[in-house]
Amino acid sequence: MDSKSFLSAGIVFMTLIIVVSMIKCTDEKGEEEQLQGNVYYSFNWNNVLSETSAPQHLRYCFYPIESGSVIQMDDDADGMSFTLPPARYKVLIFNCDADNIAFRNTNKFETAEAYIPETKSKNIEHSGDIPLYGIVNEELIVKAGENSPIEFIPVPLTRKVSIHIKVDGMEHITECKGSISGMATTINLSKQEVLPEATTEIPFQTTTSEEGVDANILMLGKPTEEGETPPVISSHEVKLDFTLTDGSTASTAIDLGNSIEETEGSTIDVSIEATVAKGIAFTVNVKQWKVAPGDKLTIE
Repeated sequence: MDSKSFLSAGIVFMTLIIVVSMIKCTDEKGEEEQLQGNVYYSFNWNNVLSETSAPQHLRYCFYPIESGSVIQMDDDADGMSFTLPPARYKVLIFNCDADNIAFRNTNKFETAEAYIPETKSKNIEHSGDIPLYGIVNEELIVKAGENSPIEFIPVPLTRKVSIHIKVDGMEHITECKGSISGMATTINLSKQEVLPEATTEIPFQTTTSEEGVDANILMLGKPTEEGETPPVISSHEVKLDFTLTDGSTASTAIDLGNSIEETEGSTIDVSIEATVAKGIAFTVNVKQWKVAPGDKLTIE
């Protein structure tokens, strides 16, 4: 065999090896894909806290029930399709773009928490626009191949507190700053319950008008339904610091007791009536207050 024939035979042989290898890899890839489960999620965001924005980004945490480490991924809030090894999983899904919220201990289903970082609870005003929502699935069975699509309706893990202060003598007030005590800082994501021992006082921003002062606050905690006993009872005090037109300041406090925790629904209205009295110095006196359910959930 001359050198040219030998070279041609070598090329043919190498080509056969490459083709066989490609076929083998394709078969192995096909077998691997057949061993995976294709899962499809969609979300129903019709139930959103009134006057807030729907989340845009979600975090998915899959916990193998038999053995294995958590599988975690982030994606948008419209829906998701992905592959998982066939198994039984516990699942936590929550929006990772909730205002002023961080997450920890998500390596385990039972210990995963959402919390307000200490620096944020003290230094920023809690009037965020995106609440926290969550989903818990105690057993998701993923089979090899295609799995049935799943639709979830996320549960609010935040309540909206709207404070309306009607002030007689508002023309004497230029600014108002506020804070509220007894606010939960941590919620367990698998139990969807706040930790009773973790509370703090947080500031909130206000807007003024000719009639008075308004504020909206997002507080951690799953809304209570009609007839349901709140799992955690906390008392709250609202502190208001007013700046008046003469440059002086006046402060007042309203002890709300357990009224917020005992109010049903996702939104809570706190109505306060106050007067500005002018003597040697301006004073702001609270005449009365009332806590009642708000509009609950907005159905879009």
